[in-house]
Amino acid sequence: MIDANEWIGRQVSDIQTIEAWPLNGLKSLIGPELQRDAVDARAAVHPCAHWLYFVPVTEQSGIDVDGHPKRGDFIPPLALPRRMWAKSAITFAGDIMLGDRIEKVSTIASVDQKSGKSGELVFLEIDHKYLQDSRLLRHETQTIVYRDHQRYEDSIFTQLADEMPQWSHPTRLGPVELFRYSAITFNAHRIHYDADYTRNVEGYPSIIVQGQFIATLALSRALAALGMPRCKKFTFKAVKPVFSEQTVFIEGRKSEDGKILAWARQEDGRLNMTAEIEL
Repeated sequence: MIDANEWIGRQVSDIQTIEAWPLNGLKSLIGPELQRDAVDARAAVHPCAHWLYFVPVTEQSGIDVDGHPKRGDFIPPLALPRRMWAKSAITFAGDIMLGDRIEKVSTIASVDQKSGKSGELVFLEIDHKYLQDSRLLRHETQTIVYRDHQRYEDSIFTQLADEMPQWSHPTRLGPVELFRYSAITFNAHRIHYDADYTRNVEGYPSIIVQGQFIATLALSRALAALGMPRCKKFTFKAVKPVFSEQTVFIEGRKSEDGKILAWARQEDGRLNMTAEIEL
């Protein structure tokens, strides 16, 4: 067990110019019906496009066996090997535009260590701020969960979609789509492309669709259905892995209280992701 207090407040920052690539890669991947929302008429980038930039550029010697940068620099040296993006809450205070010079500041907000029936878990919360000339444009609170390797048990996932969708899009993502998304995000996590590693080491039956890829599609579909290019807030939570070549339904609705709900579910109704959007 690490001393969490030694890591809380640790910070890294970077400055980048928002260039057309990799945004053009995202546009080619999400399809022509959603391309118009990748960059709107004012050249503001897609609400999820910040994930395409500020990716870790780590020397190959600094990459761990799972494909992620080795821990102990910014990320605490957690012993638990399995890593999953659990959830994010993103607030949009202003547009990020093509050509902007943006600073990203990331801070370790909390390290929560828990033990339960499924073993030891660590929830790492990272606070990301995207600024232009010190003006906050986006603020994301990201939660990553770490745990030990365990054989995947599909039967433990029982949460069902219980809302009637106003839009529904069957989506099937295979190895090519997963590779292309990993390429534009420079994400070398092996569970997204290395089937042998994913089965034999991580214990999953197949390679896994990136959670932020599903989140990008969920938000894109919702904004397209509502005729809106942007939103004020987007939150999502991963519920169940989506595997390569598995059909999922990207759905959503505007509820009676005005909330925009979105989700991804599989054919048997079990949820893969839940999300909420504030316009």
